[in-house]
Amino acid sequence: MAEENSGSDRTEKWTTALTVVSLMAGGIVFAGVVDRWSGSDSGEPAASTVGTTQPAEETVADSEYTYVTPTVVYPTSIPGCTTVEAPDDSLSAISYWSTGSHTYDDPRFPWFSGPKATVMSEAVQRSLPTSAVIEFASPDESLNFGPLHVPSESSELPEGFSLEEMADTTASATLVRDGKAGALSIRMTSHTGPVPPCIAGSLVERRTLADGSVVDAQDTWSETNGVRTLSRSALLYGADKTFIQASATDEVYSGGPEVEISGVVPLTVDELIGLVSLPQLRMTAPVPPGTAPMVPGCQGSTPDPSGRKLDRGTVEELGRTLESGWRAAPPGMPVLEPRLGTLVLAERDSTTACQDLVARSGGNESDLSISITSGQSLPKAPNKYDPSYDGHPISVTEVDGGAVIVRDQRQYSVMSMGNGDSSRESTSEQSRSVTLTKPNGTRVSVRSSAATPNAPMTFEQLEFLATIDGLEIR
Repeated sequence: MAEENSGSDRTEKWTTALTVVSLMAGGIVFAGVVDRWSGSDSGEPAASTVGTTQPAEETVADSEYTYVTPTVVYPTSIPGCTTVEAPDDSLSAISYWSTGSHTYDDPRFPWFSGPKATVMSEAVQRSLPTSAVIEFASPDESLNFGPLHVPSESSELPEGFSLEEMADTTASATLVRDGKAGALSIRMTSHTGPVPPCIAGSLVERRTLADGSVVDAQDTWSETNGVRTLSRSALLYGADKTFIQASATDEVYSGGPEVEISGVVPLTVDELIGLVSLPQLRMTAPVPPGTAPMVPGCQGSTPDPSGRKLDRGTVEELGRTLESGWRAAPPGMPVLEPRLGTLVLAERDSTTACQDLVARSGGNESDLSISITSGQSLPKAPNKYDPSYDGHPISVTEVDGGAVIVRDQRQYSVMSMGNGDSSRESTSEQSRSVTLTKPNGTRVSVRSSAATPNAPMTFEQLEFLATIDGLEIR
């Protein structure tokens, strides 16, 4: 059994702060977390519920907001815990906000890399029960571990925490099981503190693995304004200082501010414990030689998506059309990597299929992005005599069949950060783009950019891609 320390301030802060960051998706963290055992989300200590028989309830003044959590019973026993401590109501909430870098390869954190993310993602996806299906979504919402978020050097970290403990990577997805949808999120980072004590209300079971790692499991619920949500989690405190948290809930976002609640958590406690116990997720786990790095997702080019939601079949068909059309490309076209046609859904835009590539020709290298969406209106040519016209786009041309092709080109400078926050470098870049909008609302956008002395692809090359026959969303 791993050592269970007394309720030190350092350990309690660790337990609570992990809850803060585990609720966040992406790299910018901003949170206020409800105390897991008091039922309070205010900045003041909540009244103790130890030994009571009613749920804890907090009502914010001058509003109808209520938040209710299960009653904490103490004294109590918890499987796997030699001792159980009473909840400490002096801890109620922690808020943390940070900006920083997002990268797969940061030399300060050698335990993570693009290939490591690939190994972790594939291990988790393979380990899901066959009845739990990942809902078709963009790569960043398909249980793929994203870039490591590292707070900037100027960020003020929560008291008692190191930069190593706050650098994390997450993977999330909507799972559908037996027709019911729920959310799964997994966060991985490191920890340097001791394993926290067993505290009443914060876990329902503790397991100690063969290597001395400790896994805490929770199975609980909460009610916000009378609406109940269910949640389960498993937290691994690895013997090699790995920290992994897998959280599942019966609520999923429906694409807007609304949240849908299915009433069924998609994974059991045992299944969550199995995920955090995967050896491939440990910081010290080796990466097989030749493992390809994780391929990041892509962004759509439409600021106001209004097309229909794309399914897997439509995206795959568009990809095959792109690949087939590229085979007929005239001589002199660049080599594209990875293979053209492996389209995915755009991040936070299920109406757009896209792909990011690198184009190489001789010694020249440029970035290439392709996106295909629907529901778009035909663009109109600008009035070049209007004082507000700034020279962009360069041209707007109607072609046979009523489609409209827009060409544009821009020159700009990009500021990049060096090794320190005060070290900056400026790079001159150029981009060219061709956008084809068809009368049925399908829009194909192709953009190439390159840093000096490289050059982007030519307009003719981009137009060939944009006008490949069959790129239609109906």
